[in-house]
Amino acid sequence: MEKVRMYISNWLDRQDSSWRALSLERQRRYTRFLFLAYLLLTAVIIFQLWCDAARSDSGIAIEHIDSPVPKRESPALPPDTKPNY
Repeated sequence: MEKVRMYISNWLDRQDSSWRALSLERQRRYTRFLFLAYLLLTAVIIFQLWCDAARSDSGIAIEHIDSPVPKRESPALPPDTKPNY
């Protein structure tokens, strides 16, 4: 586990030093590009959700949920009678 932690730490240090080696203009350009990509992805997801909501019918179907466990019928009592205790 210590080797993995050291490997990740060294990798992050190398990435940080290569980022700092870039000029400020290039850092700004990469940051701007990543922000615009994030903004575009967010807009696409919101548009997709909006289209899905517009297409769906506004009625909610309320139905009985069946249990995945099969029911075993009790042979002692019929299902519609209650025991008298």
